[in-house]
Amino acid sequence: MTRYLIINADDFGLNHSTNLAIMDLLEKGWITSATLMTPCPWFPEAAEYARTHPEKCIGLHLTFTSGETPDERWRPIAQGEVPSLVDAEGYFYPDVFSVERFSQPADVNREMRAQLAYAERWGVRVSHLDNHMGSLYGVMGVQSHLPLVFQLCAERGFPFRLPTRFLPGDAIGDSLSPEVLGMLQQVAEMATALKVPVLDCLLAHPYEKLPGETYETFRDSVCKKLTQLPEGVHELFLHPAVDSPELRVTAPHWEKRTWEHRLPADPIFRETLARERIQVISWREVRAVRGFARTDDATPSASP
Repeated sequence: MTRYLIINADDFGLNHSTNLAIMDLLEKGWITSATLMTPCPWFPEAAEYARTHPEKCIGLHLTFTSGETPDERWRPIAQGEVPSLVDAEGYFYPDVFSVERFSQPADVNREMRAQLAYAERWGVRVSHLDNHMGSLYGVMGVQSHLPLVFQLCAERGFPFRLPTRFLPGDAIGDSLSPEVLGMLQQVAEMATALKVPVLDCLLAHPYEKLPGETYETFRDSVCKKLTQLPEGVHELFLHPAVDSPELRVTAPHWEKRTWEHRLPADPIFRETLARERIQVISWREVRAVRGFARTDDATPSASP
């Protein structure tokens, strides 16, 4: 039985505290991938790192919602061309339900491609796609934009974060209705037909610090999930950040993010990976693992 695990850091470009943590983990090899948020204020710092480190596996965190606090508001890259994606003041909606309720497919497609083009204009060699807050998945049961995502992935040869199943007790899986789970299974079959590599399992955990939770109980819960992994390709996604006044203002659950920075290098976490014989890979290796033919992998060289 072969079990592969991608360790991905989301939110690259969100703020300086997040960027510092992700760059630290990438430099030390504790994570294998990260994903950029193009609409965010610290995207230039993250993109410059990605441009100057083309050997790192850096993907795109498709962003269609604003931040976690009322003061954190972001605009589309395709400003003025995607009216259904923004509120009366021209900012992304703050929640996933509003995205599903108001977004028009043509606007989603335009913004998604604008975010990719913007990252590539910075010289980022985009390796894969995923989606901030699951705003394109259809998890609220209103509408899913995954067919548009898969079309882009098929055109460019990108893998995409879509789990075909969840582990028992998973924070995301347990929150989804049977109807949504069935829909995700159907779109996973669409991805397979288009030769878009997706996941078997996604290892998720609550974003917030739970009552009585400590770093040790958090770490041990993640390690327990590692022991439950079936055969296949899986992803553990994290939101690491270093402690700072910036982080404490912008992230309501800031302490959990510092734990996620600490986790990948934790000896107990690393020992669990070794004992379970889990092979750690990056998103760039997923196509080969899945047996899909290679596609063009040219490295953009332009500057913004």
